[in-house]
This record gives sequence, structure tokens and C-alpha cells, in this order.
Amino acid sequence: MKFPLRFAVWLLLSVFVLSLSSCAELALPREQLYPQLAASSLNPGEGVIVNIAPTPSPAPSLPPTETPDTRPTVTPIVPPTVAPTETPEPTATAVPAVVSVAKLDNTCAEMQGQVIDGYFKSDVVGRRQHYFVYLPPCYDANSDIRYPVVYLLHGIPMDENHWLDEGLVDAADKLFGSGELPPYIIVMPHGDYALYTDTSGGDKSFEGVFVNELIPTIDGRFRTLADAEHRAIGGISRGGVWALEIAFKHPELFTAVGGHSPALAVNRATDDYDPMVLAKSEPIDQLRIFLDAGDRDWTRTETQALSKILTDRHIPHTYTIGKGDHDYPYWATQVKAYLRFYGAPWKAEKVVEQLLAAQSQ
Repeated sequence: MKFPLRFAVWLLLSVFVLSLSSCAELALPREQLYPQLAASSLNPGEGVIVNIAPTPSPAPSLPPTETPDTRPTVTPIVPPTVAPTETPEPTATAVPAVVSVAKLDNTCAEMQGQVIDGYFKSDVVGRRQHYFVYLPPCYDANSDIRYPVVYLLHGIPMDENHWLDEGLVDAADKLFGSGELPPYIIVMPHGDYALYTDTSGGDKSFEGVFVNELIPTIDGRFRTLADAEHRAIGGISRGGVWALEIAFKHPELFTAVGGHSPALAVNRATDDYDPMVLAKSEPIDQLRIFLDAGDRDWTRTETQALSKILTDRHIPHTYTIGKGDHDYPYWATQVKAYLRFYGAPWKAEKVVEQLLAAQSQ
């Protein structure tokens, strides 16, 4: 009987030990029992049902995001295009209608003008400055005739070749050679880069160079009609800002001014020289004023704003929007229109002279 009793005691002890071992396993932290819980975001006290080999749940479907455009962007030379606002109908004085005259000067048989270059001494800049001059057909032959003069200023980063590159010579030859416009002199000066871009006005700026040095040089060298009624100024982009600033500050010197895509939006002038400010108070009501920009031109918004200032002051002016951007192709399409604007009053003068001459015969 001893053996069965010993066997029974041994069996009971084995069961007891196995029970303690099982309890010890259950006492381990659940992160050790189920390692996949270690990375879970469980909060204390939450009841969790754990799958030892969990079935992956499908990832939630998110709305697709827009694929970014990785194409390289092109950095424009000029500031980014400003979204234009709706343009009201221009409140402007119309350019005088073209008079039907076959030839305004029947004594001239030439059909082409000439371009010459010259220099003048500038105390403001400290060195000579270059300019081009377009002389109309028969300038040399008619040595006793004096002519009106138009000054055309270039944009940046262009130079005095700008207007030549826009096709000015061909346009002028056609308008003058055909007799559609009376001939006049066209001056295209160089704008010294530092003064042209980094100053806004005054005697030590490009304004001083232009008014005090260039005009006297041109009037002294060429047969100009050296008075305000026969002198005009215009410019493209940065040159347009300068043209407006100079004419608004010196309306007694000019009969007309043109701001062609004037870069007013990036002009950093003080109030004394800012065309947008000058237009509100300066005595410019006698100036003929032409403003224009392309319909995709970033200068359009500020050009329109300047037109509104003039309108609010009841100052007649011409404001047009063409098709194009702030670039060579747009301005090239407008050169003839610019030349017609400047020459319109001189054409009227020429017609009147012819009529008076005919009546006296």
C-alpha cells in the first residue's frame, strides 16, 4: 500500500506545481505576453481583445491629393502679371481724325529718313552720354526748315536701341514719306543705368540730365522748333515712368506726353516725383496725355488707376488697352499709333498752313 500512497502524493504535488507555473505566466505584463500590444495606444483600464496573429485591416481610403507640379518654373524679367480688373470704357479725348491729304509737303521726294548718333557732356553723370536721332526725309535738303521734336525713352534692361528694335525707323519712314504725318525729329537718348533705375527725379537724377543737358544739346545741334508747342516726350516701361514724371514736373516744356506700359507698379519714387501723386495736383491740364498697356500686361492696373486720377480731375487724355503683354511684340504693334498721337497737332498745323497758302494765291 505504500507504493500507491506515494504515487498519489507525487501526483498531487505535480498538479500543484503546474498550477503555480500557469498562474505565474498569467501574472506577466500583457505587453510581454502579446508583444504586438507594446506599440498600441491603449489607455489604462481599456478591455482589449487581442489576436495573436491579427488579420491586417485595410487602410482607410483617403481622398486623393493633388499631385504637385514639379515642372521648372520660368522666372520672368518683369514682375508677375497682376490679374487685371475690369476696364471701364476710356474717358479720353480722341486723337484728331486723319485728314485726307496726299502729301503734306509736296516739295520732298525722299521716302526715307536717316538715323545718326551723337554724344553730349553730362555733369550729372560725370561722362558723355549717347543718343540716337532720327532725322525725317529731306532734312538735309530743306536746310531752312525747322521741325518739331519727340523724345522717346527706353525701358529696362534695354538701352537707346530699344525704339529702333521696335521698328521705329520703318514706321516713321512710312508715315512721313507717304505724307500721312508731317515730318518731325525723334530723339532716343541713353539712360545711364544707375540714374535711370535708382533715382526718381530732381536735378541730380535722369530728370536733371534730360531737362538741363539733353534738351539744350538737341536744340543747339539740330533745327528744332524749340518751344513747348513743338516738343513731346514719351517712353516705354521704365521710360514711360520717366516721361510722365518729367512732363508732369515740367508741363511748360511739352505739348504732349506718352506713358506706354509705364512701370508705375514698381516705381519707388517719393511723392515729389511719383506720377501717380503728381497727377493729382500738378497743372497738367494743357498737356495732351496718352496712356496704354496690353491686355495681359502687368502694368495695366496702375495705368488704369492713373487714367482714373486724370478722369477725376476732368483732364482730357487718351487711354487704350491693346492686345499683348509687357514685351517687344506688343510695343512693335503700337509704334505707328504712338507716332500718330505725337504728330496729330502738327499735322493740323500743316494743313492749316497749306489752306492759308492756297487762299493767298
